[in-house]
Amino acid sequence: MNHELVVRGGTVVTAADSVRADVGVDGGRIAAIEPSLAPGRREIDATGLLVLPGGVDVHTHLDAEVGGVRSVDDFESGTMAAACGGVTTICDYAWQARGQTLTSAVEAWKAKAAGRAHIDYGFHVIVSDGSEGTLAEIPRLVDIGYPSLKVFMINEFGIGDDALVRVLDAARKAGAVVNVHAENGDMLDHCTRTLLAAGRHDPRYYAQSRPTLAEAEATRRAIDYAALVDAEIYIVHLSCADALEAVSAARRRGLRVWAETRPIYLALTEERYEIGGTEAAKFVGAPPLRTARDQAALWDGLRAGDIQAIGSDNTSWTVEQKAAGAQDFTKVPYGVPGLETEMPVIYSEGVSRGRIPLQTFVAAFSTNPARIFGLYPQKGTIAVGSDADLVLFDPARAGIVDERRLHSRAGYDPFNGFALQGLLVLTLARGEVIARDGQFVGQLGRGRHLLRHRSHTGA
Repeated sequence: MNHELVVRGGTVVTAADSVRADVGVDGGRIAAIEPSLAPGRREIDATGLLVLPGGVDVHTHLDAEVGGVRSVDDFESGTMAAACGGVTTICDYAWQARGQTLTSAVEAWKAKAAGRAHIDYGFHVIVSDGSEGTLAEIPRLVDIGYPSLKVFMINEFGIGDDALVRVLDAARKAGAVVNVHAENGDMLDHCTRTLLAAGRHDPRYYAQSRPTLAEAEATRRAIDYAALVDAEIYIVHLSCADALEAVSAARRRGLRVWAETRPIYLALTEERYEIGGTEAAKFVGAPPLRTARDQAALWDGLRAGDIQAIGSDNTSWTVEQKAAGAQDFTKVPYGVPGLETEMPVIYSEGVSRGRIPLQTFVAAFSTNPARIFGLYPQKGTIAVGSDADLVLFDPARAGIVDERRLHSRAGYDPFNGFALQGLLVLTLARGEVIARDGQFVGQLGRGRHLLRHRSHTGA
């Protein structure tokens, strides 16, 4: 049989194994994986390359407004950056305004993405209003393909513990997973007030305003609430050893708790704040960068399987927007870019340096998030019937992250100057080459809206 496309001679990598094989593609899906396929109507030579599943980043904030400021990357620039970085699927966060219905929030985000996204995309919904009307809407939201919600435990975006428990209970009954931003808002507020009263306004003090104790306490509390009502939760952007210990202990007890960490926590530490001013502000996110001890614990957690996923939490601001808080860390908008650099940086820091096996890398960036959020096996793996979302990766090539060549409108990258061992060569999405050697070459606006149904869970 002559397939439409044959990716020939590469090492096909999944979360379970690696094998030298040809991959045949028809109609945008993988049709065959064999040691040797007949010539295809089109051929891509993958000799010497790894053939990885496209990245599945389930934590992005594109075209988002926070504190009256709009993020600079929308679905057009953000998904272009993603494609050039080997990410072929995202789940973005549709943010419910207070008083708005959950489905209206989804419709607003669908309008933002339609015709602009270059890769496939789905949505989680942030719950900002824990009213009875919101709770009653959750089963319908799950039925129409959005089986994941998010709640904050920080005061500026939080809904309060009573509503949190109600959301967890309603989500459990409807079959949804609840993503939790776990930081104790009262602790954060106290630490911030104390720092400001002492005249410590500069972003160099930012990490002190959000201590690990606040993250660990909120993680434990979220887990306890979930245990109370038998809900399934996903701790987003876990950053520290003590919060990880809470997750590990819960998983040992058999609770349905998943955890995600961010590339910046795996590759950077709080030393980045020491320079102060605008340079420190570039690295302000919530939670902040942590210590080398915390970083080592996160790598251990990935290896052990207690952290299942890596997500960028991509929220892009320009240097000028960040600089608005150069004299007062409370004025710095949360978030950093990272969609384009996360996979090569973590391959280099993780796989190339022997911190994690290649299979763990694939599991954390592709397979596990796809499994947890109802995208598997369409996304997240290389298997017959799966979408032909493939990344051709050269482990022998070296390079340097150069923020001037990237596609985010932020104009900077947290990993600028990082030495890379292993570089992306091609990104294919549904069998179409969409990025080559760091440049987008695909059809603009080609991304499809994904509806998700969690018939099973597990990672």
